Amino acid sequence: MSAIVWLHGDSLSPNDPALLANPEAPAIFVFDEPFLAAAQLSFKRLFFLYECALEAIAGRAGSIRRGVVVDEVRAFAAEHRALTAHVTASVAPRFQRYVTGLRAAGLQVVIHEPQPFVSWRGEPPRRFSAFWRRVAAEALRPTGPGPALPSEQEVES
Repeated sequence: MSAIVWLHGDSLSPNDPALLANPEAPAIFVFDEPFLAAAQLSFKRLFFLYECALEAIAGRAGSIRRGVVVDEVRAFAAEHRALTAHVTASVAPRFQRYVTGLRAAGLQVVIHEPQPFVSWRGEPPRRFSAFWRRVAAEALRPTGPGPALPSEQEVES
C-alpha cells in the first residue's frame, strides 16, 4: 500500500471523506495522550470515541492507538510502507500542528474537505442561538434516505 487514512476526533465516521476516497487503505485513529491529559474527558466520552473509531474502520485494515499523534501515524505509515496519509480537514487548533509534524517527518499529507454542515456567510455569531435561528431549517433538512425501517417480523419479535 502506498497510502493510509488518519482519522481524528472530528472525522470518526464510516462516511468520512478521506475514508471514502481511499476504500482500500488501512486507517488509524490515535487517542492523543497529551491532549487527553489536559482535557480530562469522561470515560463515557472516551468510550464513545472508541466505538466511533471501531465503526469507522470496520471492514478494512486498521488500528486504534494511544500516544503522540504524529509518532503513531508515522509508525503506522511505516508499517504499511505508506508514503501518503489522507485525512479530513479539522478546525481544531492542534490539527495543523499535526499536519506540519507529519510533513516534516517526510509523509505526504492529503487533506480532504468535509461537506459543510450548513452554508454560512457573514460575521461569526456571538451566540449559538443566533446562529441556530439562521441555519436550523437547513441543518435539519433530510440529506439521504435515512436508516432502513424494521420489517414487520422485526417489529413483532
